[in-house]
Amino acid sequence: MIMGRLVVVSNRIAPPDDKKASAGGLAVGIMGALKAAGGLWFGWSGEIGDDQQPLKKVTRGNITWASFNLSEQDHDEYY
Repeated sequence: MIMGRLVVVSNRIAPPDDKKASAGGLAVGIMGALKAAGGLWFGWSGEIGDDQQPLKKVTRGNITWASFNLSEQDHDEYY
């Protein structure tokens, strides 16, 4: 089976730093699929701050994480 790159969009991304990665749950499954196929994981960085900053991008191997901050107001109204 030929598989293209994956694009994952979620409300929050797992950090690309392996030391902070989730030990279980959906993030582990997503990471497994991304490692196998390569791709992009897009979502909230987990940080509250200037929501007008450009996307933060980190690439490790065949995976790119693209994240953004939420403003305090957006965080308070959503979470």
